[in-house]
Amino acid sequence: MPGMRAMVLAAGLGERMRPLTSTLPKPLLPIANKPVLGYVLEHLARHGFTEVIANLHYRPEEIVDQFGGGSQYGVNLTYSYEEQLLGAAGGVKRCLEFFEEETFLVTGADDLTTIDLTALLCAHREAAALASIALVEVEQTSEYGIVVTDEEGRIDRFVEKPKGKPPSKLANTQIYLFESEILDFIPPEQFYDFGYNVFPALVEAGAPFFGFQVEGYWRDIGSIKGYLEAQVDVLEGRLNSPVAGDPIAPGIWAGRDCSVDSSARLTAPLLLGDRCVVGAKARLGGGVCIGADAVIGEGARISQSVVWPGVEVPLGSHLKQSVATPDGVVHQ
Repeated sequence: MPGMRAMVLAAGLGERMRPLTSTLPKPLLPIANKPVLGYVLEHLARHGFTEVIANLHYRPEEIVDQFGGGSQYGVNLTYSYEEQLLGAAGGVKRCLEFFEEETFLVTGADDLTTIDLTALLCAHREAAALASIALVEVEQTSEYGIVVTDEEGRIDRFVEKPKGKPPSKLANTQIYLFESEILDFIPPEQFYDFGYNVFPALVEAGAPFFGFQVEGYWRDIGSIKGYLEAQVDVLEGRLNSPVAGDPIAPGIWAGRDCSVDSSARLTAPLLLGDRCVVGAKARLGGGVCIGADAVIGEGARISQSVVWPGVEVPLGSHLKQSVATPDGVVHQ
């Protein structure tokens, strides 16, 4: 029996994450040695959204090479190529034939979450909603799009990154459920956005448009700081996703064929990728992920950092709150 349908928005340029995305599309950014989109697909599959389409634009071949048909993540993955960016809503409209007049979900390619999508779907259907948004309560409201609802959960308005006292603490997770009629609100083959175009039209039309507060972990990878924190989230179990390695000590995992000098000091949380080499007297830990085939030089000290696959960290180096890439080190 075919699963439910979902679309992953993966066409963006990832400008907020530059320079990391200058040479790697955002869906491939490694989180605990697994591409961020992999976590998204696995979460969709857990909740029965196994027929998935992703829109692509920036470095699309690399994404297709990595994910193929999606079987290793439990989904049947297809792609929609956008020669010119169409925006989130415009990209969805372009895939109208894929949705086949069914309820469908839309999410970002870089949103890590444990939100219960099944419960969200039940709330959406119980309310007979045309469109629904998963909302989470946040403290730093100035960093998010804030949603205001009435007592029944109908959405009244949006306030983007409010300054001063916010009208609510409910943030838009950009996890959406739609009925196929939503496509009537989106013109074809032009740039169109949900937040700026579709959602205001829904409110003005008095359409059944709801926001549902949900529990669970959620993080939008939108900054180097957030990217580094997401590594620790995975290692400390907040994402309910297995760490890609074997435990060798509490809070420390290692991949296949690692070589760690006996004088190196390892502290949790820490992940060592396949075939990585850790030199003498190196000190690693406190939220560190080392990619496959990376080499950590003698005496190097690394904390709260990520070393991408194949990168060599010179002897005596000090990395803190940094990302070591083949093109250089990016600091938080």
